[in-house]
Amino acid sequence: MSTFDLTISSAANCPVEADPVSILSCVAVDAVGLVQATKGNIKVFCTMAERFMECVKTKTRGCIGEEFVRGSLTELIELSQKCCVNKGEKMNEECPFVARPQCFSLNDTAQKPDGKQISIGNLQIGEKVLAIDKNDHIISTEIIAILHYENNSQALFYTFTTETGHQVSLTPEHLIYIGNRTYIQARHIDSKKHQLFIRGENNQIEASNIRSIDVELKHGYATPITQHGTLLVNSVSSSCYASIYYHSIGHMAMAPLRWIHQLKQIFGLINKNETNDNGIHWYPRALNNIVHMFIPFPDLFTTTAGKI
Repeated sequence: MSTFDLTISSAANCPVEADPVSILSCVAVDAVGLVQATKGNIKVFCTMAERFMECVKTKTRGCIGEEFVRGSLTELIELSQKCCVNKGEKMNEECPFVARPQCFSLNDTAQKPDGKQISIGNLQIGEKVLAIDKNDHIISTEIIAILHYENNSQALFYTFTTETGHQVSLTPEHLIYIGNRTYIQARHIDSKKHQLFIRGENNQIEASNIRSIDVELKHGYATPITQHGTLLVNSVSSSCYASIYYHSIGHMAMAPLRWIHQLKQIFGLINKNETNDNGIHWYPRALNNIVHMFIPFPDLFTTTAGKI
């Protein structure tokens, strides 16, 4: 009898149980905010996040699952604290929506020439991995630098799943291969217009339709750079470059790193046991700051938050 009374009491005061569809309005608000954040509109995200939290609190007040719903707000509150600041204040560097030299999820994998898999987080300078050349041939190439490495920070990822079951996660401004020597940023991929290119069973690059595109937050990311500027990640062909519109420009910009790596090889200075430290490599940091010091080059580089 007491259980029955509890249910009646909860139903009488709980707007969600009285009208379950009403909670969908809160979810819609959250979705709008997340989409705007992926487009760089942090202000709209912050407004939507505030509305979402107020909406959920109001519509779940008096419900049996009220405490559970409030607990689910923890991550959104943390995001708001990192990304939503007053005018004139500097945004927290841990905000995952800020454009920075991000790249692949640490949990995704590259493949060695001998067929063994290695996680992106464990890649080291001098490591041999598979990539593609300008003629779409699968080749062995070498990791020459890790431009950005963070094993704790969050980042926003576009996760692509192909009809063949392959899946890869990239930050919004990272370039991915769509065929015909063309790379575009992950955020501009259209599943109805574009195909991704995967390593087929015959060790050739094959086109595959995109089954789904999901936007999600993940912990940890890294930016490995190869001699050829490309990398097969989870057997999906991708560029090594981000925050730029043209793969060829990115590859030219990284030429000094290739020269430095070659000199280190000649003099036996490559340390394959060196561990990856959190942070941004000095070269892309310097390059980014030089760009922002002079001309923003809007047709070449993606606009970032400024100097890094």
